[in-house]
Amino acid sequence: MLFGAHHEWGKLRDVVIGISPAEDFVVFHEDSCRWLTPEGLEFSLRHSGKRLIDVDPEWAHRIERQVDALAELVAREGVTVHRPQRLKGDERTFLAPNGEGAQLFARDAMIVVDTHVIDASLRLKCRQRERYGLRSLVQKAVATRGAHWSSVPLGSPGGVDGPFLEGGDTLLNGREIYVGISGCASDLAGADWLQALLGDTYRVIPVALKSHVLHLDCAMALIQPGLLIHCPQKLIDGLPMSLRDWDKIEVSPEEATLLATNGLVLEAGRVIVDADNRRVIDELRRRKVDVIPLPFDAPIRLGGGLRCAHHPLLRESVLA
Repeated sequence: MLFGAHHEWGKLRDVVIGISPAEDFVVFHEDSCRWLTPEGLEFSLRHSGKRLIDVDPEWAHRIERQVDALAELVAREGVTVHRPQRLKGDERTFLAPNGEGAQLFARDAMIVVDTHVIDASLRLKCRQRERYGLRSLVQKAVATRGAHWSSVPLGSPGGVDGPFLEGGDTLLNGREIYVGISGCASDLAGADWLQALLGDTYRVIPVALKSHVLHLDCAMALIQPGLLIHCPQKLIDGLPMSLRDWDKIEVSPEEATLLATNGLVLEAGRVIVDADNRRVIDELRRRKVDVIPLPFDAPIRLGGGLRCAHHPLLRESVLA
């Protein structure tokens, strides 16, 4: 296998990790930003359209340093690390005159399932152009590694009519694929599109989220076979049936807001976790999971954590 992923925990061999040049990120606000904390909402409304480096330069530089430190750590673990191409000129304003310019959260604009690489359909207008920074990686995977390329049709510019399907909502568990549905990102039309692409050998399962939850990986994480982290208060109907007998680390809504469910799994039993989530780190270590703490608080203030910042291109795992 040269390309693809079947599970959240297969040994990571090849990955794309986002970039966030300090001078690129532009503060944004759109109607679907219900996941923001009250402080984050006030900040985005007050500074929308401004460069973060002009508003809070320390924060902008800290984001850049922390995501680069993640890429360096993962590379030291023996994983091949790719970074998106930096958008320039018209690419940076295509589909939105202002808004987010950084390409930090590589998870969302693409989806890898089996050997499929999928251009996602993002609900936020200012993020729809992120696929172009990943395009050269996708084309190379198709040309040399056997990947099968598809694109979800773009939803309406107003973020109302889908299909919408985002990588942060899509969790892999072999033949079961979970897609979070909250109204902030992916929708049922996106889940139906994915089911049609994958065919009857897969089961795409929508997971209902509270309306203020951005993505499924803000409420649930699959760490290794039989072990997960979740926030019950963010899941309307609870966990998917096949996960209900797993060992569970339960986190509070406050911990989930700090993205305690959002780590980077290097392989089953080894995971990178934001250093501020100390209780979750302790719970994982009690279960003999090898945890690497890494400071990632600056991107988390934007609403995205360690899982959001990376997307696997190759995980070694067996599809039953």
